Order: sequence, then structure tokens, then C-alpha cells
Amino acid sequence: MARMLLSCIMACAAGAWAMGETPTLVDATAFGAVGDGAADDTAAICAALEAAQPDGVVRLAPGDYLLSDSLVVPAGVLLEGEGARWQSRAVRLIVPTNGFPAVRLNHGSGLKGVSIRYPNNQNNAAPEAYPPAVQLEGINPSVENVTFDCAWIGVATAPGGSNSGQAMLRDLSGHVHHIGVRLSGTLDVNRLQNIHWFVGGETPPGEEAYFARNRVGFEFGRVDGILMDQCFMILGKTFLHQLPEADAPDGASTPAHSLGYAISNCWVEHVHNGFIFEGCTGFTLAESNILVEDGGVGIRVANESLYYNAVISGVQVRHVRGPITGIDVQMNTPHVRNRLSIADCQVVGGAPAVALRSGAQRVHIHDCHLQALPGEPAIRIEEGADLLLISNNVLTGTKAIDDASGADARKQITGNLFEESEDAPS
Repeated sequence: MARMLLSCIMACAAGAWAMGETPTLVDATAFGAVGDGAADDTAAICAALEAAQPDGVVRLAPGDYLLSDSLVVPAGVLLEGEGARWQSRAVRLIVPTNGFPAVRLNHGSGLKGVSIRYPNNQNNAAPEAYPPAVQLEGINPSVENVTFDCAWIGVATAPGGSNSGQAMLRDLSGHVHHIGVRLSGTLDVNRLQNIHWFVGGETPPGEEAYFARNRVGFEFGRVDGILMDQCFMILGKTFLHQLPEADAPDGASTPAHSLGYAISNCWVEHVHNGFIFEGCTGFTLAESNILVEDGGVGIRVANESLYYNAVISGVQVRHVRGPITGIDVQMNTPHVRNRLSIADCQVVGGAPAVALRSGAQRVHIHDCHLQALPGEPAIRIEEGADLLLISNNVLTGTKAIDDASGADARKQITGNLFEESEDAPS
């Protein structure tokens, strides 16, 4: 009976899809879009978008399209550049003035195959705060094959947070000054794939640049799940920050209780912080590389609670020159489900390699290579840490474990090999 019901539902859905109107393909030039970088193309493109409803595609020919206001993409409509591909710049949306998102996406609408350029925000030393280049305002939007040239924020939910669940953000690249992707208020799983944030803009390109000291690659408030794979950033403050508080339309502060993050195959270079997890959540972070600036932290687990399991696996954290903290663990509110596993990881240049703070509970560290700088322990355990399993690791440094947890702490420390070393090469 269940199989017959499922077949009936699928057949009805297929029939409803087949009986729908044929999607419309609209050429924006037919509505007066010029693409010469001089004429204001906003009204022409918006007219083409309206004509493409309910489920059509608006095609932009190669060119520079000057905007004076947002391109509002209606529900179900796709705005697509000619020859959409990875890092395509054949179609450029030019935003010369401040005050509006370049593109606003509604339910099921999409943007594909364009570059969004801010010609008057190229100064890396003192960039200007702009609205997001792409603002998500509906469920199931998609942003694919889009490059960013000196945007303040690349892609973000609307101010105060918005339900843009099921978003697909894929094959994005370029330079943003402040935040690459910022999501809050989304009530379904969001998918982020192959998003790369590079350097760009005008001098200074190095440590004096605003983005080198302040940029966050990915920032999340309250979200219902994140699937993230093959993402990259070079130079910035933090690669990924899961915030302790959620956005609220009235500006009120509420805890960011988020469902889990599944993160894999990320590459992070020259940041002060690799990953910061706060609020109430859980995560898996796997098969990633993190290169941390002096005094920084590779992974900071500073959650109110870890309700949904937390695993760090197959991750390497390295320092640029001076000391770093490889993995820093602190659960701020005791809870019976707080739990973290650290497995098959390597830390180089730790001071210490792993820090278990007073609120760390149910932490299992195993089969890792944890290398500390001279004079520092591979693992430091503070008073108050409890329910610890530390096993089968290679611990390199002046001291293997600096344990101040006390005699009453419940712990098993077994099977570890200690390697005394004067060096911790980068």
C-alpha cells in the first residue's frame, strides 16, 4: 500500500510538472538593455525579469550593465549571464553608488554566470560599507558561477535575518572586503560548495589592508543546518564564525540555537582564526587545512552547548611563524549531550596544540600528532575539565600534557607516545 501511494504521488507530481507552462527565455536586450557600461540598464533588466515570470530565464549578453538600483528577481525566475562558467567575467553588473543590493532573490529564484563589480570601492585600506551584493529574501534561492570584485559583503540574508532555507551557493569567487557569505534565520539546510575568497582591489594588498585584519569568509547566525565543501580563503580575520546570537528583526538579542554543520575539504590560509563555533549547535569538521597567523587559533570550540555532536577529524593546523593555539575547547553551559571527538589530526606550532578549558566535558582525543613549540605542552588541561579520554596520540614538545584538572576529574590518559623536541617546524 505504501509503495502504491508513493507511486501515485510521484505520478501526480510528474503530471503537474508536465502540464505547466513552458518556461520563457527572455533576452534583456529586447527590453532595451545596452551593456555598454555607460547607459543605466536597471529598468530594462527589471522589465525583462517581470516578463519572464513565472518560471523563465532572463539572458544577459556579454557586456557591462550599469545599475542604479536593485535587480529584483521574481519567484522562480533565473537571471543568467551568457556563457555561465567558473570565474566568468563576460557579463558584469556595475554598482557605482552605495545604498542598494545589486541583486535581490525571492522564492526559488536564481543568479548565475555574472560578475558584480564595485568600481568605487577598490581601496583596500579604507573600503566603504555597502549592502550585500546578493541579498536572499526567499526560500530555495541559488547563486552559482558568480564572481565578486570589491563587494563589502558577497551574499547575505536580509537585515534582521530571513528564511532563505534550501539555498544553493556554488562556484563563487573573488574579493570581498568584509564578509563573504552571511546567513541567519534560515529554516532548512543550506548548501555551500566551492566558494573561494581571494585578495583583490587596490593597494595595500598585504597586512595593512582592511580585509587582511577584518574579513570573515563565512558568518552564520541561527541556521537549520549547513552543508559546506571545498571552500577557501586567503588572508582575513576568521574563515568561519558561527555566532553566539541570532539576528532579529527588532534588533533583540537571542541565542543562536542552530542545527548541525557538516564541513569538509576546506583550505584556509593566513588567518587569525580558522573556525569559531559559539551558540548552541554541533558540527563535523573533516579533511581540512588551516594555516594560522601568530597568536591565532586554528579551531575555537566556545559553544554554550554542543547539543548535536561535534567531531574534528583529519584536520591539519599549522602556524605561520610564532605560537598559535591549535584547538581550543570550552563548553560554557554544562549539558549531558556536550561531547567532542578530535581524531587523526595534526597541529604544528602549538602553544599549546590543544587547550581543554574549565568547561570542556566528554572530550576524546585520539590518534593525533600534536606538536608544541619549545616550552609549551602538547595538551593543556585546566581545572574543571572532566570526562576526558586521551589515547594513542604522538605528543611532541617540551612537555606532553600539562594537567591541572585535579584528582577528582574523570579521565583516562593511555597509550600516548611522547617525543621530546626542540623544534616545531612550520
